[in-house]
Amino acid sequence: MRVIRLAILAFLCLIWITGAVGAQDASNLLTNPGFEEGSFGPYTQRRGGEKPIYLPNGWNAVLPAAQRGDYYERADRVTINPHPETGFPKPLKGTRALSVDCGFVTCTVSVYQTVSTGITPGANVRAEAWAQVKACNLPKDDPGLGCGSAVESGAKTRIGIDPNGGSDPNDADIVWSGFISPHEQGGWQKMTVDATATGNAVTLFLYSTQQNFSDINITYWDEAALAGGGSGGAAPSAATAVPTAPPQVAFVVPQAPQDDGSIVHTVQAGDTVDSIAFAYGVTRTQILELNNLASARFIQPGQKLIVKTAEPPATGNGAAGTERNPPADTPPETAPDSGETFEEVVGTLVPADVQAAPPEQQPPAQAAQPTEPPAPTQLPQPAPVTEVASSAIDPAATTGSVCVMLFDDQNQNRIQESGEAALAGGTINLSQAGQPVESIQTDGAPDPHCFADLSMGDYVAVASAPSGYGLTTANQFRVQLSPGATINVAFGAAQGVQPAAPPPADAGGLTQETASQPAATPSLADQLMSVSGLIVIGLAALVLIGGLGLALVMRRR
Repeated sequence: MRVIRLAILAFLCLIWITGAVGAQDASNLLTNPGFEEGSFGPYTQRRGGEKPIYLPNGWNAVLPAAQRGDYYERADRVTINPHPETGFPKPLKGTRALSVDCGFVTCTVSVYQTVSTGITPGANVRAEAWAQVKACNLPKDDPGLGCGSAVESGAKTRIGIDPNGGSDPNDADIVWSGFISPHEQGGWQKMTVDATATGNAVTLFLYSTQQNFSDINITYWDEAALAGGGSGGAAPSAATAVPTAPPQVAFVVPQAPQDDGSIVHTVQAGDTVDSIAFAYGVTRTQILELNNLASARFIQPGQKLIVKTAEPPATGNGAAGTERNPPADTPPETAPDSGETFEEVVGTLVPADVQAAPPEQQPPAQAAQPTEPPAPTQLPQPAPVTEVASSAIDPAATTGSVCVMLFDDQNQNRIQESGEAALAGGTINLSQAGQPVESIQTDGAPDPHCFADLSMGDYVAVASAPSGYGLTTANQFRVQLSPGATINVAFGAAQGVQPAAPPPADAGGLTQETASQPAATPSLADQLMSVSGLIVIGLAALVLIGGLGLALVMRRR
């Protein structure tokens, strides 16, 4: 019985160990987390020359975008290479680590990998990675003596998770770990960060930078991991802002017309040209033209605005012996309620080509009575007001436009510059709330194509490059459209570019080194490892059967 128990115990232990190992391997969602070669695929060259860039399968890099002088943020002086097992420092595990070298200058480099497998919106993820820094100045009298890594360089590292799966290390949504300075004296040091996914993909960034240049300036990375779990969280700047109430204007009560049918509005505190136009049922343009105003943004309390000119004089309708239309030089017997004549009110505000008709004379037997402004039957709710240039948005508009184009980004800087013409053969789709709105195929015309008469709301424009080209910008942009607005979106593409998958998010002005990785053929060792669990279980079964057989033999004795 003792033998049987031992055999069963050994079998259960093997199953537990196999399951634990399998779970540990499956929990890391990264491809090639240890920056190895061999079965993971080779390091692929992204840039040749004196300062080459080689990146391991599954990984990409973002280099400094803006050079500052001769020694700071030099993308052209960055070298990225596999660090061998025989080098110093020794890789934390395996036979390779990743080396980011920018000796004699500074560089801010983000090595990253985007993961979509196993990621769902709202899921918590945890990432970790190990780093070590060698940054120091060689002795001038004897450079062969070497130097110890020094804090004076200001070298530091951190890791971050983009919960949207983007590839811009400057995205405000990225959740970062704290900076550390893992100089070689302290050996390999680990960084950890938690985040909550907001989409179906997340990106892990390994970020290194320096404050001062030095003769030796190298950051080593090894043993990265990304898995489900952790406490989650979001970047402080990504927290939902508390919405503020839009600005409101007071409702304008229409003022009474003059006796001749004209309307002159005296501006009150809080009035705007738009609210005045709404009250009288006219347009902003009409008020601007009647009062020779170049802009609707500059009116003041007490100012008198013509809303409507006088009506044409009536003819042939007066009683016999009553003069309904006196000569122009005959003053009226009564004046408007304000105590001013119509001519005095409008003064120089009346356009030169508009002649105001004289007010109608009242019969002498009847004095004019003050006219009360009509009380509105129901006051409308105050409306939110957006202050814009009068030439930019028509306040009466109810729709807007999204104009798109695809251009040949020859220098791959994501900005359309002189000589970078429009591209034909690409496609651009516009959708709203996941529903397609319209799709076009680019024809190379220099003017953008406009999706017109769109209702207000959020839209997503998605582009595909023509054959032989790859997008240098993001493949999609989300825009918020307001009534009367026109939003322009330009997608860049360059010949021979092979963008990484999934495509990068909007990352203005970054120099990005990306390339697709060839699928590596699994080695015999990898194929054996993939079925190692079955092999172990089979061996455990043999051990159990053998133990049972041995127990039976011993019992017969």
